Amino acid sequence: MCGQQVDKAEEGTLLPHISTVRVNKNLKMPAIRDMNETPSGTASAGRPRLTSGSLLARNATLNLATEGWTFVVLLVAMPKLVSFLGETQFGLFSLAWVVIGYLAFLDVGVNRAATKFVSEHLAEQDHDSTRLIVRTALTANLALGLAGGLAVVMASPYLIHSVFKVSPNLQNQARLTFYAIGLAVPVLLVHGVFRAVLSSYQRFAWINAVNVVTTTAQWGAAAVLAWKGQGVALVVFATVVARILATAAYAAVLFRLLPELQLFRIHGMHGLLKLLRFGSWVTVSQLVSPLLVYLDRVLIASFVSLAAVTLYTVPYEVMTRLRIIPSSLGATLYPAFSERGSEDQRVPLERLYEDSVRYLALVLVPGILFLFTLGPDLFGLWMGPSFAGQTSIVVEILAVGVLANSLAYIPYNLVQALGRPDLTGKFHVLELPLYVALCAVLIPRWGIAGAALANTVRLVLDSGLLFWAAGKYCRCSLRTFWRSAFPRILTLCSAFGIALMAIKLVMKAPWVRLGVGGLALGICLVASWIFVVDNREKPRISGALRMLLGQPAA
Repeated sequence: MCGQQVDKAEEGTLLPHISTVRVNKNLKMPAIRDMNETPSGTASAGRPRLTSGSLLARNATLNLATEGWTFVVLLVAMPKLVSFLGETQFGLFSLAWVVIGYLAFLDVGVNRAATKFVSEHLAEQDHDSTRLIVRTALTANLALGLAGGLAVVMASPYLIHSVFKVSPNLQNQARLTFYAIGLAVPVLLVHGVFRAVLSSYQRFAWINAVNVVTTTAQWGAAAVLAWKGQGVALVVFATVVARILATAAYAAVLFRLLPELQLFRIHGMHGLLKLLRFGSWVTVSQLVSPLLVYLDRVLIASFVSLAAVTLYTVPYEVMTRLRIIPSSLGATLYPAFSERGSEDQRVPLERLYEDSVRYLALVLVPGILFLFTLGPDLFGLWMGPSFAGQTSIVVEILAVGVLANSLAYIPYNLVQALGRPDLTGKFHVLELPLYVALCAVLIPRWGIAGAALANTVRLVLDSGLLFWAAGKYCRCSLRTFWRSAFPRILTLCSAFGIALMAIKLVMKAPWVRLGVGGLALGICLVASWIFVVDNREKPRISGALRMLLGQPAA
């Protein structure tokens, strides 16, 4: 489901040439200029400040690279932590971050609201209003975080002895761990506001640089401390310290952008009701999302077996990893959509929306086809033929749902950016009883295949509702996409799908099928560049890549 976890100029495509005005020099922000503009050119006075398409593409790529690095770090660090801490202490470590994750709802959607409203004020170059929103969001989240952290500390004896029933030899470590959690809650809520505001400025280079350093330091320090034989409480505290340093780094960047910002000032808390009104529906989605995500596994354990949970969870987690692509793009699009929310930016907004769907489909559909056709071979080499034989149907069914869900990230961010978070919240509330009914009927009958089918039906429904809402309430249609890009994508991907089926039928060895299939996937992507990407857009994509490498875009 979108948002899990769940974060506009004359032309506004994903990779367009967008003229923008230069930002006030006192803010020390580098100006974004038209890719086709001469070095000495300037944008027209009075025109909104909009993020260029090449910068959006670069930022999305940076987000994706950071997600990949985080995955690699966790892949290396997790086994070490389990080995050094032992299963019991690692369980307490995991529990600490589960508690912190669930307490994230205390921000009541303020971070998401701050990104939207700051992006709108920046587009209008209204820096006084920007400061007011930032100060209000920081004060609100600090207050909520302190209250939440204090509640965790005060409730820790009850949690240790009655809820989690921690063994006596670990109770002192558990008490110190919950104290670290209490410290982490306000830190992470303030950290979230800083990150939200920096994303409004499209400062994803800074965001991702800090994330890479923090993630590496956080998990590296945790592994070293565990290796040295330190207790789990100190390991958790070290990860919290890493987040404190990241928050300080974000604050330093933000002060350069808003040098007159006064943090946590109580007087003049303008916009609090506006933030809370917007954020309340975001909170509804945050509360419903865990139920929609984990319900299938709970019911599999109840109706089938715990072993079946493993057979379902492994392919589910692998398939849903593909969502790092749309989530990386969505994080940059949300503030960009917010910039283009005014009526006079309707045309560039719709163009940005259409092109985002087109490029995302162009990247995702071939990958999904590869997993749909050759996914069982991949799981066979990784987990063994027996495991692959039991999960192949799950992979094939989930492939459809993951594709629908990934594409839905675009309308999800659009609808919220244009001020209708109530729609996403209502959709999730509507889907919950339907999903429960589907799981209750399909899982007892078909086991993990039934769970995959129920999940896919829900994801397709969610995607359909979001695209419908984008058309009806945001007046952003996909007419050009259906008329121009879709036939070419369909033709190309149909040929690719036929090639994959031929590979599967003709070649016997799984590793050969995967190798040749991977080569076919590369050929498909090259063909997409040649036949689907418009010739006028290719220089802009090249410009985005040059920006990513730190070279001039034009």
